[in-house]
Amino acid sequence: MRRLVASILVLVAIGAAGSTANAQKGLSTGPNLDGIDNARRIEENSLKALDAPRKAGLAALQAQDFGLAESHFAKLLSFDPTTSDANYLMGLAKLGLKKWPEAKLSLEAAVKSEPKRPEPKARLGVAHVMLGDINSAADQHDALSKMVQDCQRCPDAKAIADNLTMLDKLLVRVTTKPASAG
Repeated sequence: MRRLVASILVLVAIGAAGSTANAQKGLSTGPNLDGIDNARRIEENSLKALDAPRKAGLAALQAQDFGLAESHFAKLLSFDPTTSDANYLMGLAKLGLKKWPEAKLSLEAAVKSEPKRPEPKARLGVAHVMLGDINSAADQHDALSKMVQDCQRCPDAKAIADNLTMLDKLLVRVTTKPASAG
């Protein structure tokens, strides 16, 4: 009988220890839902932190307040310089401020990070024209022309063609000599 009582006490002790282990975070074999939830919240907060300066910068660009846009995009780039369109947006702000060399650097980074996007190529061509580097602007024109050929019926065809047309008009205007007066 003593063995039976001792066995029951041991089983009760094991059961109590097991339920305590299940109640403690990290000691159970189940998933740590609190950790997953915390990671999701951290990711959402970091996305919100990136989204705020981006939205404010876009609003400043629309209002043509290029100085304010520049400061918002600088903040965006300080958070994460690899954000997909941050360099492009900074390049637009720099173009608006007529900071051609800085615009060129931002737009070169944008073209490098998004080589299939036509807008950074066209704006980089504009920066090259403003810096007097017609050959480099022509290189961007050629890259856009190749994109047009490669993308006859793709969803970006109109955007590519529009950007090519804009850069083409600028290059024609800059490279065409004015007619002599008289």
